[in-house]
Amino acid sequence: MTPEGAEILDRYRRLRKQADSVRAEIETVRARIREQLQKVGEREGAARRAKVHYQQVLPKHVAGNLDEHMAKTAKEELATAESDLAEGKGLLQALQLELPALQGQIPNAADVEAARRATWEAIWRDLQAQVPKEVPHLVARMYAALLAYQPGAPYSAALAALCPHPPTRDECARLIEQLAGQYSIPL
Repeated sequence: MTPEGAEILDRYRRLRKQADSVRAEIETVRARIREQLQKVGEREGAARRAKVHYQQVLPKHVAGNLDEHMAKTAKEELATAESDLAEGKGLLQALQLELPALQGQIPNAADVEAARRATWEAIWRDLQAQVPKEVPHLVARMYAALLAYQPGAPYSAALAALCPHPPTRDECARLIEQLAGQYSIPL
């Protein structure tokens, strides 16, 4: 592989690694958002219950039917529940603000696609460079001989003589996977 080809492969690897990393981070944040939404819902319920309890205790305390400690405890429970709820909502809001920032870090899909295509072109050129120097001359001679007895024959007929059974699309898919492994590039 030429140094330029290796650089093209490295660029594609970096872009894909960055994209995959950011996508994984986005999924983590989304999971945390779902978890936080559930916690906020639970904390809202706890805050409502604490408020109802305090509203029940307060008139009894004012009327003198309940001691100071019980009223103070109900008030503290309400304050704690409201504080927990505010904290949960703040964390949820921070997570929701983080999500668009992360989505903006995903490499442009067009850039990734261009890098992918350039990578496969570099691999194609590398494989092409591995063809022995005699082969093109042999194909040209085969084509000349073919034209001598069949004047309208296409050049592809000479190539078909070298590879009489070209791989099917399914076989090509397997070969692409092998090449991706050989060149250490993501599919």
